[in-house]
Amino acid sequence: MSRKFYEFNPETLSYDRVQRTARQRVMAVVRHLFVGIIIGGSLYGAADYAFDSPMEQRLKKENKLLLTQYEVLSKRIDQDEQVLSELEDRDDNLYRSMFNAEPIPSSIRKPGFGGTNRYEHLLTMSNADLVISTTAKLDMMTKQLAVQSNSYDAIANMVKTKEDRVKNMPSIMPLSPQYCKGIGSGFGLRVHPIFGDRRAHTGVDLNAVSGTPIQATGGGVIESAGWADGYGNTVVIDHGFGFKTRYGHCRELNVRSGQKVERGATIATVGSTGTATGSHVHYEVIVNSRHDNPAKYFFMNLTPKEYEQMLFDSENR
Repeated sequence: MSRKFYEFNPETLSYDRVQRTARQRVMAVVRHLFVGIIIGGSLYGAADYAFDSPMEQRLKKENKLLLTQYEVLSKRIDQDEQVLSELEDRDDNLYRSMFNAEPIPSSIRKPGFGGTNRYEHLLTMSNADLVISTTAKLDMMTKQLAVQSNSYDAIANMVKTKEDRVKNMPSIMPLSPQYCKGIGSGFGLRVHPIFGDRRAHTGVDLNAVSGTPIQATGGGVIESAGWADGYGNTVVIDHGFGFKTRYGHCRELNVRSGQKVERGATIATVGSTGTATGSHVHYEVIVNSRHDNPAKYFFMNLTPKEYEQMLFDSENR
């Protein structure tokens, strides 16, 4: 039923019925629709702002769960990193030390990642800082585990060759203890007996009567046997596994280059050739191209007390 409108007539003091045109009726409908749309839109916007849709609620719940999982993952990675650090330390300072192998440099254990935008694709994610830091830690751990796995493979190969290593590793004195008259010069800095200046002494000088047999301290192959400046008649043995030994100032040489020798074999005799002031053998142990204190390798044919005294003399003479 259509609504009726009336207008007050002051002349007749009564209400006269107003007849609206079609245009007025259309405009009234449009006006009501417009107001309704504005009110409805406002109410919908307010409801949408105040209340989440089921899909939004589900997405927020999933996002919160994902954030929690990242936090748990980050903490677990931190714990695993500590365990891995302990394994790396044991590898460098125990396992590799047992086989006289070089520790793995930190630049290899913890390499850098190239590119500054490696994680740029994660920046758009919510909680990007947590996601990026967790991903970076996981990438680093993956690299470290690969390095550690390769290290264990290398140590396994060392174990397989342990028998050969034991046979070849320098482990006795180059002179029988009954013939050795002690250490003339130890390992390290000393005043040169001929030139008078202070310089590094890369081995130990073991005094003995001229002609005393010099023995190979471990199995290996003669790398060279002949004259060497300063050393005089010299023998160098390559024992493999990174070990070499040098025997200087010899009087006679009993071996030739390329010859295989076993521990205890006579390779030369004590002399005073080269820059020497008396009969002795200058003995060096070279490990991975670096000189080490030879007295550390006299453990096989000395008593514990004799070994301790030899170490002391090698460091203080």
